[in-house]
Amino acid sequence: MLSTMISLLVTLASPAAASSNELSFEVGWIGANDPAWDLFSSGDSLASVGLRGGFAVHPNVAIIAGWQHATNGATVYFNGAGEEDDDYYDESGSFRAALYTDQITVGSKADVKVFKWLHPYVTAQVVGMRGLARLDDDSNDDENLTQVQRAGLTGGFLAGGGLDFIIRVRGQVAIAPYVELGYGWLAPMVLPDLGSVQFSGFAGRTGVGVRF
Repeated sequence: MLSTMISLLVTLASPAAASSNELSFEVGWIGANDPAWDLFSSGDSLASVGLRGGFAVHPNVAIIAGWQHATNGATVYFNGAGEEDDDYYDESGSFRAALYTDQITVGSKADVKVFKWLHPYVTAQVVGMRGLARLDDDSNDDENLTQVQRAGLTGGFLAGGGLDFIIRVRGQVAIAPYVELGYGWLAPMVLPDLGSVQFSGFAGRTGVGVRF
């Protein structure tokens, strides 16, 4: 075990390592198995889109930071208030529930150069999230007086590994699609008067960016 760890450290510290500055567009997801999530979505994950940037602080280590945004919504029917007839529901017994989230991530990324075109990496990041829940029985009216809005904050972490696919363009400039898989955990996000919702479990990121 000790010899394996020493070999890994030597590899990461060698000139073959390949971390670089980056700017990427990405999509991401994190598990959402909390029953409270059913109010906003029928899926079992929170999907988001955003940007990620990074700068190299060592031949094999980069500091990375990102922003992700997500909008999820569902129609909620009152128990016993709607009428069902061949999958049709009376909208007079329903309202729209939406959750808007913004994530900020900051962490580090360490990679190695296996081939000129393939750079595996590991990453660990802290996550901050702000969520805004909106319940509205008339989503076409932005000034609806019965609209309910509640905001909450939470934090946690992401950890995983990924692959950078390097397509060299010119000199040190390259196009780099990537895929990243791992685990994420955020503490329950409390939405006053509405309860709380938690995100945790399988997480990932995939995108394409410029390396320089």
